[in-house]
Amino acid sequence: MLRKKIFKLSTTAFKERGSEIQRIEALSDAVFAFSVSLLVVSLEVPQTFEELRILLNGAIPFFATVAMIFLFWYQQYKFFRRYGMNDIHTILLNLAYLAVILFYVYPLKFLFSLLIASWTGINLFPQAAEKGLSIIHQEDFSQLIILFSVGYGVIWFLLFLMYHRAFSCREKLALTGFEIMYTLKEKRGALWNVLIGFAAIVMALAGWELYAGICYLFIPVLIYLNELRFTKERKKDSKKQQRTNT
Repeated sequence: MLRKKIFKLSTTAFKERGSEIQRIEALSDAVFAFSVSLLVVSLEVPQTFEELRILLNGAIPFFATVAMIFLFWYQQYKFFRRYGMNDIHTILLNLAYLAVILFYVYPLKFLFSLLIASWTGINLFPQAAEKGLSIIHQEDFSQLIILFSVGYGVIWFLLFLMYHRAFSCREKLALTGFEIMYTLKEKRGALWNVLIGFAAIVMALAGWELYAGICYLFIPVLIYLNELRFTKERKKDSKKQQRTNT
């Protein structure tokens, strides 16, 4: 399975406590696979070259959506590999996480299609165009951003709670100093993503759709700052240990 292959290739200072695939992880894999299959099922087999051309036009939003789903799968994969937790709290949080992912698929695909269509001029909604329907009204765009941001924020908030659960069980899991720092880094990163989603919601409610979109451009900056802070904390801890040993 893909999880085992990635596990064998993984080289990190973090002890992998989830070496065996648990039933909750098998269920998670099935849900993520089903999420991707929902995107595939929505695609009809082209009957003409024109229909094939229209199908190929939708390749970019399709792969963008799959990439986002894979990102969330990988976040969940890392958690269970490193902590191997299967208590009731973690299971419930994971089930909620999977439920939001399933709900998130179509709004995510619609938003990506809408953005790419507006940027490139490619008609990604041919059926709506044939029926003379408006893809989205101007007053509805803020609601679409809110819908996307709520899903984005909830997903990261559930990850935050999962890492918080792992941190609260640090003694039971026998986490090392490095692993505790890493867990706090992941908690911090998840929380910052929640705040990005919240900021986008506030901007959208205020009618500032452009600024709501700009909020997501800060994600790479926050990732860099989080890694920078983690590196400094590791160096500080390393120096502290050296002084203690001497």
